[in-house]
Amino acid sequence: MRVLRAILAHWGIQARHAGLRGLPCVAVYLVAVLVCWQLCGPGVVAVVAAPQGGVPTATWQDNDRNHRRSPNQIVTQLRTPQAQVGLTPHTQAGQMPLAAGAQDQRAAKARNMLAAGEAPTAQDGQLNMLGAEDWRLKILSAAVTNSEMVLLGDIAIPLGQMSSDVWGQLRAQPLWPAPPEQGKPLQINHSRLAQALRQALGKEVAGRCILPGSLVIQRGGLVFHEEDLRSYVVKSLTPQLAAMPGEVELSDFRLPDYIFLAHSQQRVQLEPGKLTPGRVPLRFAVQEVDGNVLRRISGTVNLTLWITAPAASRAMNKGEALAAESVTFMKVNASQLRDLPWDGRGGPWQINRSLNTGEPILQSDLVSQLMVKRGDVVNLIYLRGNLRIATQAQALADGEPGATIAVRNLQTKKQVYAIVKDGTTVEIH
Repeated sequence: MRVLRAILAHWGIQARHAGLRGLPCVAVYLVAVLVCWQLCGPGVVAVVAAPQGGVPTATWQDNDRNHRRSPNQIVTQLRTPQAQVGLTPHTQAGQMPLAAGAQDQRAAKARNMLAAGEAPTAQDGQLNMLGAEDWRLKILSAAVTNSEMVLLGDIAIPLGQMSSDVWGQLRAQPLWPAPPEQGKPLQINHSRLAQALRQALGKEVAGRCILPGSLVIQRGGLVFHEEDLRSYVVKSLTPQLAAMPGEVELSDFRLPDYIFLAHSQQRVQLEPGKLTPGRVPLRFAVQEVDGNVLRRISGTVNLTLWITAPAASRAMNKGEALAAESVTFMKVNASQLRDLPWDGRGGPWQINRSLNTGEPILQSDLVSQLMVKRGDVVNLIYLRGNLRIATQAQALADGEPGATIAVRNLQTKKQVYAIVKDGTTVEIH
């Protein structure tokens, strides 16, 4: 009796009210476990484990608050806990931590392979990190189920070399009851998720699962993952981006990890901000059938506009005349330009600031060679019908041809306003 109770306590079974009637059933169960262990051996993978577990009601958390948060806040909330360093009693072969210095050796080897061009390339869009006939199950961070029970196929994606028969059995494996309310996303944290998978799948299969920081499940409806939203952004913005000059690149997407829809009649509408080089704000509006906006989720994307602009082919000093041999053309990032680039027209021009080799030439960098500068002595021409009077004057301001500037008549010492004709002449009509 004491031995049997000790065995029961070892397996976590409490026989509070078992008595004499309950003990035979428990003993049969223990005998069956020992027989299976002797016949099948410890290395057999239990594809479908029994008994099945469930997620306690307290495990689910209301996830509606995520719809009102920015992507950075959501990422912070769902951040995966730091991995624990060290050995545990359940450490298996191939899971041992690297010895001291081994990480540095592997990093050096990887650098050498990359430098020599000998690094293996990925095939079929996946990294070659799994061996032959090895597989893993990637657990999604957000999923939808359409049944009373959450199935493994609802939340997992197979990776590696998994046979269709094995996946066919695994994907139909019930895990735990679905959220009770239709169209209401609920969340399970990382530790509870790991515990529930071990209880439902067994230790061996659960050990092959790659877990997210947390899992959000909705009963019914639809879910759009980050990669879906990224494709939607690119497709929606393509017509507007095609009308922009130069070549456009979208990068550094900062989007929500997921967006849930309560039913298939709802839709997600993109509301982009002003499309200019740099960080572009995005908003995803979840709309009901009647067009009413239920909520908005923010995101951003970086827009890079590459344009071909004139640049200095050599270093040039301020005041130097701009000649054709001093100009080349380069592809530059428009967001890094502080002013509009020179369009290559007009002139003759001179540089009003020093330029380095390869530096873009902006419109504000050029002034006309025919420009009158303050302090210059110019010819002042007075025209009225057939009357023409010429005298000398001093420019009191800078002015390009066509501009009106103040000048002082050197004979009368009076200030008048004249129109710049060229670099040496101003006129009064």
